[in-house]
Amino acid sequence: MEPYLLERYDRQIRISGWDQLKVSNSTILVAGVGATGCEVAKNLCLAGIGRLILVDNDVVELSNLNRQMLFEDSDIGSPKAVVAKERLQRINPYVRIEAYYEDLRKFDESMVKDVDVICSCLDNWATRRWLNSLAVELKKPLVDTAIEGLYGNVQVVIPGETACLECHGDTLIPKDTQLAECTLKRRRPEDLAEDLRKNKIEIPFELVKELFSMGIKTIYDLKYAPIDALQKEGSKISEEIMKLRDLLKPKLPAIQGGASVIAGIASLEVLKILHGGSIGKVTKHLIVYDGASQRLTKVMLKRREDCFVCGDAMQGKPVEVTVSLEDRVWDLKEKVSSLFGIPDPEIQYKRWMLKDEQKLSEINVKSDDILYIHTSRRYMPIAIKVSFVEDNGRA
Repeated sequence: MEPYLLERYDRQIRISGWDQLKVSNSTILVAGVGATGCEVAKNLCLAGIGRLILVDNDVVELSNLNRQMLFEDSDIGSPKAVVAKERLQRINPYVRIEAYYEDLRKFDESMVKDVDVICSCLDNWATRRWLNSLAVELKKPLVDTAIEGLYGNVQVVIPGETACLECHGDTLIPKDTQLAECTLKRRRPEDLAEDLRKNKIEIPFELVKELFSMGIKTIYDLKYAPIDALQKEGSKISEEIMKLRDLLKPKLPAIQGGASVIAGIASLEVLKILHGGSIGKVTKHLIVYDGASQRLTKVMLKRREDCFVCGDAMQGKPVEVTVSLEDRVWDLKEKVSSLFGIPDPEIQYKRWMLKDEQKLSEINVKSDDILYIHTSRRYMPIAIKVSFVEDNGRA
């Protein structure tokens, strides 16, 4: 390493066990460049990470500026990832930075194969689930972060060793989010209109039908439809969707101090992973921060052998689902949705994608046949094995 960089990183090189070559030869993916994402990216950039990949499909808003320190007023309306890259490059021009303004789930996964650690700074459970499954599938360490007001948490996922995000999702994820994840999408525009009315929102039925035609069929779709997808639909409908989103999804409280603490913990965990234990053991439990009382708590999370994402008992083994000969594809989707907590299952049998109204008996599905469930919550399809029972309940 050249003398200039040795001097630049001198104070961290003095840390017992520190290996700057490991740091400078590493690649980190930061998913989400919001409050924690800005801080994590800045911390890693200062430390001299070799290559930093930023992925975010959002743009800078005025309300971001109280806590997202890489942005300023003149950046409003610009892609966060692109602006963050420009700022970070000024902070440390010796780091190779790549910025991608797109939905993470549409990102070229082949690039992730060269990543050493994935850092999740996302603001929604749906995409976090997808990223968690990607990390497990590719056996990449994942450092996941979340903040709300004065509170936050960090979880390190080491595939094959620690609990993944799905292992305890049924107890750690808020109930309303869990319910939203199990909401199937075979609906009518009238159902969406009724859901809006329950939330005290009245809009013209023509607008409801237009939303429905765009694939926005539930309240959850309105809350979390990707920003870039909405912007491509045309200014008028985009404005309407954003108005509805603001009514349905009140902004969570957030402050820079909380984001800084969580990002600081996450950044150190990333660096500990890179060093392989020479600067401290990686924290393999959930770290919960309570800023109101300035308390850090470690919550023991045991890896579940039956976890359908990371469990050893499930690796290469299809999940068995009991069905009736008279069941339609839609009935199977309901069972799958409840079992895995996914709102958008699509079912593949051999090379065909099945239609909701088809009877399983009509498409010649037999007991022990393998079907594949495609969902935006998983990187890879979920394999299931169907087991038929007669309508009277006898096998």
